[in-house]
Amino acid sequence: MLGEGLGCRRRRSGEYEKLLMGLDNELLFGTITSVDYAGVSLGNQARARELEDRLGRLSAQAHAAMAGVAIAAAEFDELGGWYDGGIRSFAHWLTISMGFDPHTGKELLRVGNALKSLPLIAAAFAAGQLSFDKVRQITSVATPDTDELMLEIGRGASGSQLERICRSLRRIRELESPDHDQKQLAKRGLWTHLDEDGMMRLVAKLPAEDAAVVVAALESITGSRPVPDSSGDEIPDPAEDRWAARRADALVAISEHVLSGVAGGLVVAGEARQVVVHVDVGVLTGEAPDGLCQLANGAPLSAAAARRIGCDAEIIPVIERDGLPIDVGRKHRSAPQRLRRALEIRDRFCKFPGCGVPAQQTHAHHLEHWAADGATTLDNMILLCGFHHRTYHDGGYRILKVAGGVSFETDDGHLIGQQVHAPVDLQMTFHPETARAEWGGGRIDHDHLMFGLTQYLPTPEARAGPPN
Repeated sequence: MLGEGLGCRRRRSGEYEKLLMGLDNELLFGTITSVDYAGVSLGNQARARELEDRLGRLSAQAHAAMAGVAIAAAEFDELGGWYDGGIRSFAHWLTISMGFDPHTGKELLRVGNALKSLPLIAAAFAAGQLSFDKVRQITSVATPDTDELMLEIGRGASGSQLERICRSLRRIRELESPDHDQKQLAKRGLWTHLDEDGMMRLVAKLPAEDAAVVVAALESITGSRPVPDSSGDEIPDPAEDRWAARRADALVAISEHVLSGVAGGLVVAGEARQVVVHVDVGVLTGEAPDGLCQLANGAPLSAAAARRIGCDAEIIPVIERDGLPIDVGRKHRSAPQRLRRALEIRDRFCKFPGCGVPAQQTHAHHLEHWAADGATTLDNMILLCGFHHRTYHDGGYRILKVAGGVSFETDDGHLIGQQVHAPVDLQMTFHPETARAEWGGGRIDHDHLMFGLTQYLPTPEARAGPPN
C-alpha cells in the first residue's frame, strides 16, 4: 500500500485487545474480556459502539451532501442563477439563501469547479469517503494527472495529516513558481479585528524583506529577543508572554512618534474633500424629474445618485426666484452626529441581509426621503454600505417597513433572506466506517512522505488553486 511505502505506520488489528488480555489482573478482577473503549464503563460499552456507528453514518452522509452542494454550486454559478438586486457575489447569495458564511461559500465554489477535472476524487466525495475539509485541501494541489494518487493519500491520511501534506506541497510549488515574488507582494496586507474581550487584534502579512524592516524597527526599541528560560518544566501561557507585550509597546511607541509630527516622507492619505451637488427639491421627490441636478463644476448627476448622496450629507437650502438665489438658509446635516451614533449602535452593520460591512463604513439611509417630508429619526433610518445604498437608489431592490424593523425584497416581490422551514429527517444509508482514515491516524514519517511525493508528482503549471 502507498501509505506503508511512504512511511505510514498502520495500527495493528487487535493491538489493544491483546495488551489488555496479557495483563495479570485476573486474580483481582477476573478475566478481562474484549473492551473497545478503555475510558467507558463496561455497562456503557454497547452504547458507545452505537454512538460511534451513528457518528460514522451521519458524517458520511454529511460529506456526501456537501459534495452535492459543491457540485451544484459550481453549476449554479456558471448559469448565473444568483444574479439579483443587491447581491454582491455567489458567496454573498449563499450566506442569505443557504446559511453558509462567506469563506465557506467561496470554498464551496472553488471546490465544485475543481472537481470537474478530478472525477475520482469527486466520486469518493459523493460517496461520503472524503470530508469537505479533506477535499478542499486535496483540490488545492491535485491535477487530472494526480487524481488517483491524491485520492489514495486523501483516503489514508487523517484530516490533520492531509492538511500538513497539502500545505507542504503548496509551499514547494509556490517557491518554484517564476512569479513567486510578485504573488507574495500581491498578498501583503494589514488587518484589524476587534476581539470579544474588547482588545484590537492586528494581523500583518508581509514579504520577508519588508517584515525584516518592521522587526528591526521593533527590536531597535525592545532589543533582541532573550534566550528563553528552560529551567522550569511548565509551558508559559501565551497571554503572559512579556516579550510579546514589549513588542506591542514598541509598536505603540513608534506610532506615537509618527503622530507627533515627524512623519515626513511617509505615504499618507489625502485630505478629505467636499463634493458639492446642486439639485432641485423636485428632483429628489420625483415631482420635477427634469429639474437641476449637477455637480458644482456643471457635470450632470442622476436623480438616483443625488437622492443617495442626500441621505447623509450637509444640506444648505437656497431659495431662488427667476433662477437667481435670493435667500440662503443655515447649513445642517440630514443625519446629525448624535443620530448617526445611535444608528451605529443599533444596526452595527449594513442592514442588507448577509452583508458584513461594519457600521463605521456605511451610509445613513432615509426609508422615506427627507425631501418627501420623511422624518430624520431613528425609526425612519437604517445603515447601508456604499454598494447596497447605490444599488437601492438605482432600483435594484425594495425596502419595506415591517414589525420590528425592515425587510428586503426584489422588484418582483421575492423576499431577500433565509426563510425558516421544518427540519427534514434524512435516511441514513452509509456504513459507519465510510469516512475513517485508512491509515488509522497513526504517526507518519512526514519528511519521507514528502520526499516520495516530490519525486513522484509532476510540477504542472496549472492546478486547482489554493484554499482561500
